[in-house]
Amino acid sequence: MSDSRTGTGPFADTPTLAGLRTRGAIIIALAWTITEALRATVTDAAGREPGWWLLSIAVIAVATGLLLRASRDPVPLRASLVIAILPAVAAVANIAMMGQPSGFGLYAAWTWPTGTIIMCFLVLRGRPILAWAGEVLLSSVILWWWNQAPVASNVTEAWQECWWNISFLGTCTVLGVAMRYQVGIINELRDTTASVGVDQALAEARTAERDRQLVYLNATARPLLEKILQSETLSDADLTEIALVEAQLRDRIRARGLASESLLDAARDARARGATVVLLDDGALDGLSEPDREAAQSRIVKALHTELDRATADSTVTARILPPGRPTLATVLRLSAHGVRRHEIAAER
Repeated sequence: MSDSRTGTGPFADTPTLAGLRTRGAIIIALAWTITEALRATVTDAAGREPGWWLLSIAVIAVATGLLLRASRDPVPLRASLVIAILPAVAAVANIAMMGQPSGFGLYAAWTWPTGTIIMCFLVLRGRPILAWAGEVLLSSVILWWWNQAPVASNVTEAWQECWWNISFLGTCTVLGVAMRYQVGIINELRDTTASVGVDQALAEARTAERDRQLVYLNATARPLLEKILQSETLSDADLTEIALVEAQLRDRIRARGLASESLLDAARDARARGATVVLLDDGALDGLSEPDREAAQSRIVKALHTELDRATADSTVTARILPPGRPTLATVLRLSAHGVRRHEIAAER
């Protein structure tokens, strides 16, 4: 399971859960590398070939740095290949420093346990197959060297060290699988929480919009309804006012993407001059990002204002935000005795 996500919210991943990106992890990795590298000084192997010793330290440091600083999880494939190979390269430098096993013994082969630790963390970073391949390569280098002239030791033997490394990597593999499973659960819970938050925000927005519409209805429609109930007859001016208010209410419902107060007032003025105005919103702007939506609305409103201001009694002005998925976001059309004017507002590329 890949832990890399895209989106706006923070998501958990195995390195974060294990603290691999923290300053403490870097300090521990540095201390571990230095401590293990000093094993070569105890047997005086480092003093025999200091150049190879420093090269092995540098290679291990590069592998550790790549592992800790990888920006996403799993580690990119190319970087993972390099990390899997570098401990074996460091082991080659290590055995070049020691020469024959009879000279110093297995204790000076400090790159073996250090490389195994790197493979363990590569497992945690989501590359278990490459980690095991790297461990096989690393162990093969050390075992090949050791079998050239093995030395009896009361501390450890090559195969004993090999099985210890393999068992440690196996334990980390099981731990890595369990951690990545838990990461998946954590991210699913975050997704669910985010979804609930979005639904709650939408519900609150709908409630706020309903309250605004109720305030508008109370301020505009209620006085007209009371006049209708109280008056036996209505004048032409009353009928015109009722028709204008009804049209504005329809605009607010059917053209939410165009329902700014200035535009609604312009549509009302055009209707008062006798023009027919139809405003529709079929949702093409809903899927746009906030900057793109604002830019598109600005262009639509500008074109619509132009045609509403010019509308006369013989004019029909129709503005429609089209359904999603079309190359054109909206159209603005004015029909009059003088001809047809049409605006098409396309999405900006």
